[in-house]
Amino acid sequence: MLRQIKSKIQNRIDLTNSDALWLFELEDENTLREVYALADRVNEELNHGAVSFIHNMNFNYTNVCELYCSFCAFRRDGDERDAYVKTPEHILEAVEGRAISEITIQGGLTEKVKFEAALDIFRAVKVKRPEIHLHAFSPEEVDYYARTTGRSRKQVIAEAHEAGMDSMCGTAAEILDDEIRRQICPTKIMTDDWIDIVRTAHEMGIHSTSTIMYGHIEKPKHWVNHLSRLRELQKETRMITEFIPLLFMPDKTNLGRLMRTRGIRQEREKLAFKMIAVGRLYFQNHIRNVQTSWVKLGVDGALRSLGVGANDMSGTLYSESITRDAGGKNGEYMSVEELAAAIRSAGKTPVQRDTIYSFQKGSDPLARGLTPFEVVS
Repeated sequence: MLRQIKSKIQNRIDLTNSDALWLFELEDENTLREVYALADRVNEELNHGAVSFIHNMNFNYTNVCELYCSFCAFRRDGDERDAYVKTPEHILEAVEGRAISEITIQGGLTEKVKFEAALDIFRAVKVKRPEIHLHAFSPEEVDYYARTTGRSRKQVIAEAHEAGMDSMCGTAAEILDDEIRRQICPTKIMTDDWIDIVRTAHEMGIHSTSTIMYGHIEKPKHWVNHLSRLRELQKETRMITEFIPLLFMPDKTNLGRLMRTRGIRQEREKLAFKMIAVGRLYFQNHIRNVQTSWVKLGVDGALRSLGVGANDMSGTLYSESITRDAGGKNGEYMSVEELAAAIRSAGKTPVQRDTIYSFQKGSDPLARGLTPFEVVS
Protein backbone atom coordinates (compact mmCIF):
# COMPACT_ATOMS: atom_id res chain seq x y z
CA MET A 1 0.00 0.00 0.00
CA LEU A 2 2.79 2.44 0.87
CA ARG A 3 4.42 1.79 -2.49
CA GLN A 4 1.20 2.81 -4.25
CA ILE A 5 0.94 5.93 -2.11
CA LYS A 6 4.54 6.88 -2.87
CA SER A 7 3.84 6.48 -6.59
CA LYS A 8 0.79 8.72 -6.38
CA ILE A 9 2.71 11.38 -4.48
CA GLN A 10 5.60 11.26 -6.95
CA ASN A 11 3.18 11.73 -9.84
CA ARG A 12 1.15 14.45 -8.06
CA ILE A 13 -1.98 12.29 -7.99
CA ASP A 14 -4.41 12.99 -5.14
CA LEU A 15 -4.55 10.36 -2.43
CA THR A 16 -7.94 8.72 -2.02
CA ASN A 17 -9.85 8.69 1.24
CA SER A 18 -8.94 4.99 1.55
CA ASP A 19 -5.26 5.93 1.25
CA ALA A 20 -5.64 8.52 3.99
CA LEU A 21 -7.45 6.07 6.27
CA TRP A 22 -4.68 3.50 5.80
CA LEU A 23 -2.08 6.12 6.70
CA PHE A 24 -3.99 7.28 9.78
CA GLU A 25 -4.37 3.71 11.02
CA LEU A 26 -0.66 2.93 10.70
CA GLU A 27 1.05 1.90 13.93
CA ASP A 28 4.29 0.32 12.74
CA GLU A 29 7.08 2.72 13.65
CA ASN A 30 9.31 1.86 10.70
CA THR A 31 6.51 2.45 8.21
CA LEU A 32 5.55 5.67 9.95
CA ARG A 33 9.12 6.91 9.59
CA GLU A 34 8.84 6.30 5.85
CA VAL A 35 5.59 8.28 5.78
CA TYR A 36 7.20 11.14 7.71
CA ALA A 37 10.13 11.17 5.29
CA LEU A 38 7.73 11.24 2.35
CA ALA A 39 5.81 14.16 3.87
CA ASP A 40 9.07 15.99 4.55
CA ARG A 41 10.14 15.51 0.93
CA VAL A 42 6.84 16.89 -0.37
CA ASN A 43 7.16 19.86 1.97
CA GLU A 44 10.70 20.50 0.75
CA GLU A 45 9.57 20.43 -2.89
CA LEU A 46 6.78 22.91 -2.14
CA ASN A 47 8.50 25.25 0.30
CA HIS A 48 12.26 24.87 -0.25
CA GLY A 49 13.24 24.79 3.42
CA ALA A 50 11.33 27.96 4.28
CA VAL A 51 9.36 27.99 7.53
CA SER A 52 7.04 30.94 7.89
CA PHE A 53 5.48 32.70 10.86
CA ILE A 54 3.52 35.87 11.48
CA HIS A 55 3.92 38.73 13.95
CA ASN A 56 0.43 38.68 15.40
CA MET A 57 -1.75 38.77 18.46
CA ASN A 58 -5.06 37.29 19.55
CA PHE A 59 -7.90 39.40 20.89
CA ASN A 60 -10.92 37.69 22.44
CA TYR A 61 -13.58 40.32 22.95
CA THR A 62 -15.56 38.22 25.43
CA ASN A 63 -15.37 34.87 27.17
CA VAL A 64 -19.09 34.91 27.93
CA CYS A 65 -20.88 32.33 25.81
CA GLU A 66 -24.31 30.76 25.68
CA LEU A 67 -22.97 27.51 24.20
CA TYR A 68 -21.65 24.65 26.33
CA CYS A 69 -19.17 22.80 24.15
CA SER A 70 -17.62 19.87 26.01
CA PHE A 71 -14.07 20.65 24.84
CA CYS A 72 -14.04 24.29 25.92
CA ALA A 73 -12.57 25.66 29.14
CA PHE A 74 -12.58 29.23 27.86
CA ARG A 75 -16.30 30.07 28.14
CA ARG A 76 -17.88 31.71 31.19
CA ASP A 77 -21.38 32.56 32.29
CA GLY A 78 -22.03 36.28 32.43
CA ASP A 79 -22.14 36.42 36.23
CA GLU A 80 -18.87 34.59 36.85
CA ARG A 81 -16.11 36.52 38.56
CA ASP A 82 -13.65 36.26 35.68
CA ALA A 83 -16.17 36.87 32.88
CA TYR A 84 -15.30 39.82 30.68
CA VAL A 85 -16.58 41.89 27.77
CA LYS A 86 -14.03 44.11 26.03
CA THR A 87 -14.52 47.33 24.13
CA PRO A 88 -12.80 49.13 21.25
CA GLU A 89 -10.71 50.97 23.83
CA HIS A 90 -9.34 47.65 25.08
CA ILE A 91 -8.13 46.58 21.66
CA LEU A 92 -6.55 49.97 20.95
CA GLU A 93 -4.68 49.69 24.23
CA ALA A 94 -3.57 46.13 23.31
CA VAL A 95 -2.07 47.14 19.97
CA GLU A 96 -0.40 50.31 21.25
CA GLY A 97 3.30 50.24 20.44
CA ARG A 98 3.26 46.77 18.87
CA ALA A 99 4.53 46.41 15.30
CA ILE A 100 2.21 43.49 14.55
CA SER A 101 0.80 42.72 11.11
CA GLU A 102 -2.28 40.72 12.15
CA ILE A 103 -4.87 40.51 14.90
CA THR A 104 -7.08 37.45 15.25
CA ILE A 105 -10.39 38.62 16.71
CA GLN A 106 -12.96 36.17 18.06
CA GLY A 107 -15.28 35.90 21.03
CA GLY A 108 -18.00 33.97 22.77
CA LEU A 109 -21.61 34.08 21.62
CA THR A 110 -23.62 36.30 23.92
CA GLU A 111 -26.26 38.99 23.86
CA LYS A 112 -23.78 41.07 25.84
CA VAL A 113 -21.90 41.69 22.56
CA LYS A 114 -24.23 42.80 19.80
CA PHE A 115 -23.18 42.54 16.18
CA GLU A 116 -22.63 46.28 15.92
CA ALA A 117 -20.41 46.23 19.02
CA ALA A 118 -18.18 43.59 17.42
CA LEU A 119 -17.99 45.68 14.25
CA ASP A 120 -17.03 48.73 16.32
CA ILE A 121 -13.94 46.81 17.46
CA PHE A 122 -12.97 46.18 13.83
CA ARG A 123 -13.55 49.83 12.91
CA ALA A 124 -11.50 51.11 15.85
CA VAL A 125 -8.46 49.12 14.75
CA LYS A 126 -8.78 50.17 11.11
CA VAL A 127 -8.99 53.85 12.05
CA LYS A 128 -6.01 53.68 14.39
CA ARG A 129 -3.88 51.04 12.62
CA PRO A 130 -5.18 50.56 9.06
CA GLU A 131 -2.13 48.48 8.10
CA ILE A 132 -3.07 45.66 10.48
CA HIS A 133 -4.82 42.69 8.87
CA LEU A 134 -7.95 41.67 10.79
CA HIS A 135 -8.41 37.90 10.81
CA ALA A 136 -11.78 37.53 12.45
CA PHE A 137 -15.05 35.67 13.05
CA SER A 138 -15.43 31.93 12.83
CA PRO A 139 -18.33 30.46 10.83
CA GLU A 140 -20.05 29.94 14.19
CA GLU A 141 -19.96 33.66 14.91
CA VAL A 142 -21.26 34.46 11.43
CA ASP A 143 -24.19 32.09 11.97
CA TYR A 144 -24.90 33.52 15.44
CA TYR A 145 -25.01 37.12 14.25
CA ALA A 146 -27.17 36.13 11.30
CA ARG A 147 -29.68 34.43 13.60
CA THR A 148 -29.75 37.18 16.19
CA THR A 149 -30.01 40.09 13.75
CA GLY A 150 -32.22 38.60 11.05
CA ARG A 151 -29.51 39.15 8.46
CA SER A 152 -28.40 36.55 5.97
CA ARG A 153 -25.01 34.97 6.55
CA LYS A 154 -23.77 36.72 3.43
CA GLN A 155 -24.93 40.07 4.82
CA VAL A 156 -23.09 39.43 8.09
CA ILE A 157 -19.88 38.62 6.23
CA ALA A 158 -20.28 41.65 3.95
CA GLU A 159 -20.82 44.06 6.85
CA ALA A 160 -17.92 42.56 8.79
CA HIS A 161 -15.72 42.94 5.72
CA GLU A 162 -16.80 46.54 5.25
CA ALA A 163 -16.01 47.24 8.90
CA GLY A 164 -12.48 45.86 8.51
CA MET A 165 -12.47 42.05 8.57
CA ASP A 166 -9.84 41.07 5.98
CA SER A 167 -10.02 37.28 6.28
CA MET A 168 -12.08 34.70 8.14
CA CYS A 169 -10.99 32.25 10.83
CA GLY A 170 -11.45 28.63 9.82
CA THR A 171 -12.08 27.70 13.43
CA ALA A 172 -15.19 26.17 15.06
CA ALA A 173 -14.60 23.27 12.66
CA GLU A 174 -13.64 20.82 15.41
CA ILE A 175 -14.39 17.60 13.49
CA LEU A 176 -16.38 18.11 10.30
CA ASP A 177 -18.42 14.98 10.83
CA ASP A 178 -21.88 15.29 12.34
CA GLU A 179 -21.60 12.01 14.26
CA ILE A 180 -18.87 13.58 16.38
CA ARG A 181 -20.29 17.12 16.40
CA ARG A 182 -23.51 15.85 17.95
CA GLN A 183 -21.47 14.42 20.83
CA ILE A 184 -18.98 17.21 21.53
CA CYS A 185 -20.79 20.39 20.40
CA PRO A 186 -24.46 19.59 19.64
CA THR A 187 -25.58 23.22 19.79
CA LYS A 188 -23.04 24.34 17.19
CA ILE A 189 -23.67 24.49 13.47
CA MET A 190 -23.34 21.17 11.66
CA THR A 191 -20.83 20.35 8.94
CA ASP A 192 -22.80 21.48 5.89
CA ASP A 193 -23.46 24.86 7.50
CA TRP A 194 -19.77 25.35 8.33
CA ILE A 195 -18.80 24.55 4.75
CA ASP A 196 -21.53 26.80 3.33
CA ILE A 197 -20.46 29.81 5.40
CA VAL A 198 -16.80 29.44 4.47
CA ARG A 199 -17.72 28.94 0.81
CA THR A 200 -19.80 32.12 0.94
CA ALA A 201 -16.84 34.10 2.28
CA HIS A 202 -14.59 32.66 -0.41
CA GLU A 203 -17.07 33.58 -3.14
CA MET A 204 -16.90 37.15 -1.82
CA GLY A 205 -13.11 37.16 -2.21
CA ILE A 206 -12.34 36.62 1.48
CA HIS A 207 -9.69 34.05 2.35
CA SER A 208 -9.92 31.70 5.31
CA THR A 209 -7.79 29.25 7.18
CA SER A 210 -8.92 25.68 7.93
CA THR A 211 -8.57 23.76 11.18
CA ILE A 212 -9.20 20.39 12.76
CA MET A 213 -9.40 19.75 16.52
CA TYR A 214 -8.33 16.14 16.99
CA GLY A 215 -7.20 13.76 19.71
CA HIS A 216 -10.39 13.16 21.71
CA ILE A 217 -13.24 10.68 21.06
CA GLU A 218 -13.10 10.72 17.27
CA LYS A 219 -11.66 7.93 15.09
CA PRO A 220 -9.46 7.93 11.97
CA LYS A 221 -12.53 7.64 9.74
CA HIS A 222 -13.75 10.96 11.11
CA TRP A 223 -10.41 12.63 10.33
CA VAL A 224 -10.70 11.39 6.76
CA ASN A 225 -14.23 12.75 6.45
CA HIS A 226 -13.00 16.10 7.76
CA LEU A 227 -10.03 16.32 5.39
CA SER A 228 -12.21 15.25 2.48
CA ARG A 229 -14.69 18.07 3.06
CA LEU A 230 -11.85 20.61 3.24
CA ARG A 231 -10.19 19.35 0.07
CA GLU A 232 -13.43 19.42 -1.89
CA LEU A 233 -14.05 22.98 -0.74
CA GLN A 234 -10.52 24.02 -1.68
CA LYS A 235 -10.85 22.45 -5.13
CA GLU A 236 -13.93 24.61 -5.60
CA THR A 237 -12.69 27.95 -4.24
CA ARG A 238 -8.88 27.89 -3.87
CA MET A 239 -9.23 30.35 -0.99
CA ILE A 240 -7.98 28.31 2.00
CA THR A 241 -4.56 29.63 2.98
CA GLU A 242 -3.43 26.86 5.34
CA PHE A 243 -4.35 23.69 7.19
CA ILE A 244 -4.03 24.02 10.98
CA PRO A 245 -4.20 20.82 13.04
CA LEU A 246 -5.10 21.69 16.64
CA LEU A 247 -4.37 18.99 19.19
CA PHE A 248 -7.13 18.78 21.80
CA MET A 249 -6.09 20.02 25.25
CA PRO A 250 -8.03 17.84 27.72
CA ASP A 251 -6.89 18.87 31.19
CA LYS A 252 -9.65 21.26 32.29
CA THR A 253 -12.52 20.25 30.02
CA ASN A 254 -15.61 18.09 30.33
CA LEU A 255 -14.55 16.20 27.22
CA GLY A 256 -11.20 15.44 28.82
CA ARG A 257 -12.97 14.09 31.91
CA LEU A 258 -15.17 11.93 29.68
CA MET A 259 -12.07 10.53 27.97
CA ARG A 260 -10.59 9.59 31.33
CA THR A 261 -13.87 7.93 32.34
CA ARG A 262 -13.84 5.89 29.13
CA GLY A 263 -10.18 5.05 29.50
CA ILE A 264 -9.22 6.82 26.26
CA ARG A 265 -5.49 7.57 26.05
CA GLN A 266 -3.76 9.32 23.18
CA GLU A 267 -0.05 9.25 22.30
CA ARG A 268 -0.13 12.95 21.75
CA GLU A 269 3.09 13.72 19.89
CA LYS A 270 2.79 10.64 17.69
CA LEU A 271 -0.79 11.61 16.91
CA ALA A 272 0.24 15.18 16.11
CA PHE A 273 3.03 14.12 13.77
CA LYS A 274 0.73 11.67 11.99
CA MET A 275 -1.93 14.37 11.46
CA ILE A 276 0.65 16.82 10.07
CA ALA A 277 2.24 14.23 7.78
CA VAL A 278 -1.02 12.85 6.41
CA GLY A 279 -2.38 16.37 6.00
CA ARG A 280 0.70 17.31 3.98
CA LEU A 281 0.31 14.30 1.68
CA TYR A 282 -3.47 14.50 1.33
CA PHE A 283 -3.44 18.23 0.52
CA GLN A 284 -0.26 18.11 -1.60
CA ASN A 285 -1.93 19.56 -4.70
CA HIS A 286 -4.37 21.88 -2.95
CA ILE A 287 -3.23 23.45 0.35
CA ARG A 288 0.42 24.48 0.36
CA ASN A 289 0.76 25.42 4.01
CA VAL A 290 0.50 23.10 7.02
CA GLN A 291 0.86 24.81 10.37
CA THR A 292 2.32 23.41 13.55
CA SER A 293 1.45 24.85 16.97
CA TRP A 294 4.17 25.61 19.49
CA VAL A 295 1.39 26.44 21.96
CA LYS A 296 -0.09 22.94 21.68
CA LEU A 297 3.09 20.88 21.20
CA GLY A 298 5.69 23.01 22.96
CA VAL A 299 8.53 24.63 21.05
CA ASP A 300 10.62 21.45 20.87
CA GLY A 301 7.69 19.37 19.63
CA ALA A 302 6.76 21.99 17.05
CA LEU A 303 10.35 22.14 15.77
CA ARG A 304 10.44 18.34 15.40
CA SER A 305 7.19 18.51 13.45
CA LEU A 306 8.98 20.63 10.82
CA GLY A 307 10.59 17.37 9.77
CA VAL A 308 7.29 15.58 9.12
CA GLY A 309 5.59 18.07 6.79
CA ALA A 310 4.85 21.32 8.62
CA ASN A 311 6.09 24.59 7.09
CA ASP A 312 4.51 27.25 9.29
CA MET A 313 5.16 27.97 12.98
CA SER A 314 2.00 30.04 13.59
CA GLY A 315 2.87 33.37 15.16
CA THR A 316 4.03 35.42 18.09
CA LEU A 317 0.53 35.12 19.59
CA TYR A 318 0.38 37.91 22.13
CA SER A 319 -2.44 37.21 24.59
CA GLU A 320 -3.25 33.61 23.61
CA SER A 321 -5.74 32.39 26.20
CA ILE A 322 -7.98 29.60 24.87
CA THR A 323 -5.27 26.93 25.01
CA ARG A 324 -4.02 28.11 28.41
CA ASP A 325 -7.54 28.04 29.86
CA ALA A 326 -7.79 24.39 28.77
CA GLY A 327 -4.56 23.50 30.56
CA GLY A 328 -1.89 24.32 27.97
CA LYS A 329 1.48 25.03 29.58
CA ASN A 330 3.57 26.36 26.71
CA GLY A 331 3.28 30.10 27.18
CA GLU A 332 1.41 32.79 25.31
CA TYR A 333 4.08 34.76 23.43
CA MET A 334 7.29 34.33 21.46
CA SER A 335 9.11 37.28 19.96
CA VAL A 336 10.00 37.49 16.28
CA GLU A 337 13.65 36.99 17.21
CA GLU A 338 12.88 33.91 19.33
CA LEU A 339 10.77 32.32 16.63
CA ALA A 340 13.39 32.98 13.96
CA ALA A 341 16.17 31.55 16.12
CA ALA A 342 14.12 28.46 16.92
CA ILE A 343 13.42 27.84 13.22
CA ARG A 344 17.09 28.25 12.32
CA SER A 345 18.00 25.74 15.04
CA ALA A 346 15.91 23.17 13.15
CA GLY A 347 17.95 23.76 9.98
CA LYS A 348 15.20 25.76 8.27
CA THR A 349 15.04 29.30 6.91
CA PRO A 350 12.68 31.59 8.86
CA VAL A 351 10.38 33.75 6.75
CA GLN A 352 8.11 36.40 8.24
CA ARG A 353 4.79 36.31 6.37
CA ASP A 354 1.47 38.08 6.16
CA THR A 355 -1.89 36.40 6.71
CA ILE A 356 -2.43 35.25 3.13
CA TYR A 357 1.18 34.18 2.43
CA SER A 358 1.82 36.88 -0.15
CA PHE A 359 5.49 35.94 -0.35
CA GLN A 360 4.55 32.64 -2.00
CA LYS A 361 3.34 34.29 -5.17
CA GLY A 362 6.79 33.59 -6.63
CA SER A 363 7.81 30.02 -7.43
CA ASP A 364 10.56 29.99 -4.82
CA PRO A 365 9.98 31.96 -1.60
CA LEU A 366 13.72 32.37 -1.08
CA ALA A 367 14.65 33.37 -4.62
CA ARG A 368 13.65 37.01 -4.53
CA GLY A 369 13.21 40.01 -2.24
CA LEU A 370 10.37 39.51 0.21
CA THR A 371 9.79 43.01 1.52
CA PRO A 372 7.96 43.54 3.77
CA PHE A 373 7.67 39.83 4.59
CA GLU A 374 11.34 39.07 4.62
CA VAL A 375 13.62 36.16 5.24
CA VAL A 376 14.60 36.83 8.85
CA SER A 377 18.37 37.11 9.23
